[in-house]
Amino acid sequence: MVDLIRDSLAGKVAVVIGVGPGQGISAVRMLINFGAKVAIVSRTGNMFGLVESSTIKAYKADATNEEELKAVRDKILSDYGSIYTVVSNVGTWQSFKGLFPERADFQKMLDINLISQLTVLKVFSEPMLQKGGSFVLVGASRHIFKGNDLSYNVSKYALEELVRKSAENLRKYNIRVNGVLPGGVSKEDNYYKVFPFNVTKFSEKTQLEPIEIAMVNAFLASEMSLGINGQCISVDRGLNTV
Repeated sequence: MVDLIRDSLAGKVAVVIGVGPGQGISAVRMLINFGAKVAIVSRTGNMFGLVESSTIKAYKADATNEEELKAVRDKILSDYGSIYTVVSNVGTWQSFKGLFPERADFQKMLDINLISQLTVLKVFSEPMLQKGGSFVLVGASRHIFKGNDLSYNVSKYALEELVRKSAENLRKYNIRVNGVLPGGVSKEDNYYKVFPFNVTKFSEKTQLEPIEIAMVNAFLASEMSLGINGQCISVDRGLNTV
């Protein structure tokens, strides 16, 4: 199976948006491991220790700014010539006081966690309409919603319908859209310490290592998952069974 994913992704251009020291950079490293050419997009333009080359480049953009995303998309196309898959890890968490969030706070969470993902789909699907490809949007498992902030929960839950309807709309262009819904994920950048399967035993811990999300991202990005479209897969170590 690993070889088949590599055969699918090797030499193809993957864009990872919302790259930070946890899930984002792990997604980048996993795609590199499968031979993809990777464009790293973040608000800082950080390489996170990787060395820029003809197949790995960093770009600076804020996903809440459509014009910045368009400019970065065009630069990626200029540098690489095409885009095959996009993994969008855009999102944030914040807790607000009171029974209900203020309008501005609620809008902020929608802008970052939901509307930014819509903008990613809108901007990056355009050059993919001719040859097809795949999107993987990262949301959140419903099993971490209890006790969480209302605005966070609503913005993440709505992502599931964004995935479903976007998959319906883009189906005729051979573009797949799927989602990954993680549970609580460690922010420690320990990719090389746990790669490939040296993670905490399944029975002992419910918090995930970033690499566990990265593996599913790569699978959904590749042609190994051709039969999966419009689906959101919970990756939370079975929190519903705890």
